[in-house]
Amino acid sequence: MGALLGAGAGVFVGGLALYGALHQAQAARRAAEVAARAAEQAAETAAQATQQATERAARAAYEQWRHVSRRDAAVAFALAADEAESAATDLEHGWNNATQEVEQAAYRAMWRALALVEAEGPEPLFSRAKSIADSVAVLSEYAVTLHLEVAAGREERPPDGSPPDYEHAMLVNRLMRERRKFREVLRCYLDDPEAVLPELNTRDEWGPDLAA
Repeated sequence: MGALLGAGAGVFVGGLALYGALHQAQAARRAAEVAARAAEQAAETAAQATQQATERAARAAYEQWRHVSRRDAAVAFALAADEAESAATDLEHGWNNATQEVEQAAYRAMWRALALVEAEGPEPLFSRAKSIADSVAVLSEYAVTLHLEVAAGREERPPDGSPPDYEHAMLVNRLMRERRKFREVLRCYLDDPEAVLPELNTRDEWGPDLAA
């Protein structure tokens, strides 16, 4: 009887030990699963953070590239417009051995530069540039017409130093205003690409004496 009791007690104790071992194993497995899930979540979080950082860097690089492209397009247009105006003035007055071919080449280069400003934007900057190009176009047309008339012997160029007529003077004055406004908008954009740029106001451009 005692032997049976002892054997039963041994089985019971052994069962408790086995249960304890199983419980520890389950606890260890659950802890490992929790750790694995935590590691997986940490890896996902790190991957998301890396992806977000990469996307932010890519956006910043793109915005910087866009900013530089717009700046370069605007500066190139300003130089081309100056060249076109200078060529038209030379042709008008017969200065610097000016030819119609040189004037028209500068004129076309200005419009190509304007097309790039239109493609790059922003819209307020293009509007200012387009206004300048339109004024230079009028100067170019006047210069070419006068050049052809002089070449045909039907017209004479006004003497150097003679005052221009009223319309011509007002056009030059308008062009000066447009250049100033263009520089102001360009400077505003370069200082802060996110700034709201002023829109083109035709009445302001013409001024009170020309708006009537």
